[in-house]
Amino acid sequence: MHHCGSGFRLTLAIIVSGFVLALTGCLGKSTGNPGAGGVATVTLSPGESISIDVGATQIFSASGRDANGRPVLGLNIQYVVTVPPGVTTGAPLSVASNGNACAGTWDATIAICSPGTPGIAVVSAVINGISSPSTYVYVHQHVDSIQIVNAVGQPPQYACFSQGQTWQYAGIAYSGNPPVDISNTVGPINWSSTNAGVVKTTPYVPPNQTTVMNQVQTTAASPGITQIFASVSGTTSAPFPYTTCLVKAIYLQIAAQGQTGNSITVNTGTAVSVTATAVDTLYGVANSAPLSKPPLTWSTTNPEVAAFSSVTTTTGTNSAATRANLGGATVFASCTPPTCNIGVTPGLPIYASEGLLPNGTQGYGSIAIDVTTTTQPPTYTAWAATTDCGGQPGCSSALFEITPQPNQNNPIGFIASLPRTPNSMMFNHVSSPRIYFGTNQGLMYVDVTSKSPSATLISNSPTPCNVSLCGTVLTISNDGKLVVVSDNISTPSQVYIYNGGTTTNTAPVDLILSDSGEIATAAAFSPDQLKVFILTNLGNMYVYSTVDALSSVPVATSATDIEFSADGSFAYVAGTPASSVTGFSTCSVPGAVSADIGSVTASSTPLKIFPSPLIPPVQAGSDFVTQSVIALEPPNVELLTAEFAQVPIPYKDPLQLTCNPPTMVSFVKGASYNLGQGNFTPIYTQLVNDGTQLIVVAQNIPAVLLFNIANGTTTSVGLSRAGYAATFPLAASASTDGSQVFVAACDQYQGTTCTAGSVHIVNTMSGGDFQQVPYANINQDNNPNMCNGQGVGAPLCLPNLVAIRPQ
Repeated sequence: MHHCGSGFRLTLAIIVSGFVLALTGCLGKSTGNPGAGGVATVTLSPGESISIDVGATQIFSASGRDANGRPVLGLNIQYVVTVPPGVTTGAPLSVASNGNACAGTWDATIAICSPGTPGIAVVSAVINGISSPSTYVYVHQHVDSIQIVNAVGQPPQYACFSQGQTWQYAGIAYSGNPPVDISNTVGPINWSSTNAGVVKTTPYVPPNQTTVMNQVQTTAASPGITQIFASVSGTTSAPFPYTTCLVKAIYLQIAAQGQTGNSITVNTGTAVSVTATAVDTLYGVANSAPLSKPPLTWSTTNPEVAAFSSVTTTTGTNSAATRANLGGATVFASCTPPTCNIGVTPGLPIYASEGLLPNGTQGYGSIAIDVTTTTQPPTYTAWAATTDCGGQPGCSSALFEITPQPNQNNPIGFIASLPRTPNSMMFNHVSSPRIYFGTNQGLMYVDVTSKSPSATLISNSPTPCNVSLCGTVLTISNDGKLVVVSDNISTPSQVYIYNGGTTTNTAPVDLILSDSGEIATAAAFSPDQLKVFILTNLGNMYVYSTVDALSSVPVATSATDIEFSADGSFAYVAGTPASSVTGFSTCSVPGAVSADIGSVTASSTPLKIFPSPLIPPVQAGSDFVTQSVIALEPPNVELLTAEFAQVPIPYKDPLQLTCNPPTMVSFVKGASYNLGQGNFTPIYTQLVNDGTQLIVVAQNIPAVLLFNIANGTTTSVGLSRAGYAATFPLAASASTDGSQVFVAACDQYQGTTCTAGSVHIVNTMSGGDFQQVPYANINQDNNPNMCNGQGVGAPLCLPNLVAIRPQ
């Protein structure tokens, strides 16, 4: 405990700009003293330093805490004003006993502050002999403007800085007219930027110049553009542009060239390591080094086969985990806004490309992963539902689980109730899967891996539609979180994007279509999930992202389908123009949200298109990718081939801040094959395995058609159910490897009414249509009706929606 000497006390009178503050007791110390009236530490606010105009006022306050950090109340606070060591002039600041400070002198009533002269004051608070840390107060003439200039004498050589490069700037404070430089009186200048991720700003004091406080050291961080600001005493500079050089190219390798080439075949459950080398626009101009911390987004074209658990990294490496689902996928890395090429408008994504790395080895634009197994293909499980309630009030329908049972055991597993009539059902792509159901009363979902699966309604009320999300599910993002719903019930029609991956109550995105009668008919997310492309019946393609405003591109009313390329840099759009497939860039160009990069004329307008999940090996020295596209054009299947390349952004001054769309090197039509079924209407088509087989299920054709891409031949697996006349497919779903197909079908019609239906389980490798599963509610005497609540004599509801659960 600290005491004064026995029998001795000190009375000190401190004269502060005309005021006398009497301090009786022990002299204060800046260190804690837990025995001084219980006060151990004193805090003064504001702390560290402030900057004010001459004649301006400032309120100080102080508080004390004991040795345990608890506030001590009812204290006598005394404010002490001094000047820095070596200063011979008086303090430019007066502080009254209540903490009110004047940059000059107070009148007798402490009401009017008369301006003084510029200078530096040092303020501290003393409580029971304990002193606070000091606050430096810089008193100066009014700052009328601040100009940011180079602090190193000459401007930088290039218009951008490579990641990690440093540079010094200074903020020059001016007062009066004509302006006078008062920078040496204003104290530390504050620095900020509009996009903090682009640049790191650190106040910088030059060596041996401790009084120079107006400089900043900038360190280039994430690629992008920003604006730097200097501010002091309520005045802020004009924005000063700053650019961390944009990413211009990315090159991929498997395991840092541990395996040559751009393709690999692995078994299920294998992790495939991918290395990405990113270079900026100064590469080859002013440096030869890649980015040390590239802020990359990692993507897959088939998340049910191979996907990254962490989709953003700055290490330049990542591992794609292969799942139990067999088949093919391409994976790639990209510089995707808003975490890379930050602040550029419109967003400027850069996709990986073929080319030589800085070390001279071959790099690639995407890595093809073929997932196989040394054992039998896995057994897939499907879920089936019905649309037959027709939205009738009080009608709930069943959702039931189906797992093949070769020994003819009961294949029906869990049964859940759906309170609203679905018009569509779609699984997301994650390993803990969720089925989303579109309905005219609003979106709902079922988490099928929960202990007791049940339907969750997005809104308990079916109205309004923009809250309950009425409509049909069109697509789900690769990460399984974003669901696109087309609402053709409301006027005008709308498109909703629901985020099912957040635990907070996030409002869905509501996109209102501009034309009367316009309905969204197809949609697809870019694999990096930067954008979603939406086709409508009136010949518009809307492009939405969180980076850019909603906009549209005129296509054609004949447009039917949309799918993205192997590297995510563009989308294939079928039917624009009619009887064609056209590539549209993911990135925007001036005046267009997406650029037309080239078309191929098909034999007729494809109903569906399927880019191959794998790409052929890229030859050393090649700078383009080849991808096959399968077009379904009943009665034919047609083979198309696209060759495309990425065009790096060059360095130039002024900087190019718009994308170079990919170049379509060639886009050609190949052979066309007749499936031998006449002009059919498909209800389900899927390209499976490694892209070698197309599965087609069509109306009124009691078979699963298997088209072999390699040799152009078609085989079929017949559908039938013993004791029933004929099978008519209503819906279908195939596993990613094509080994199993579940077909919901009507097995017997009486006129136009289906009186018996089942889900046919087809093994395309062996066994054929080996099991037919009619719905049977085992809790209701094996009741075959999937609808409940309609009373006696209600129409029979049968399975006509089906989807395979991802593994």
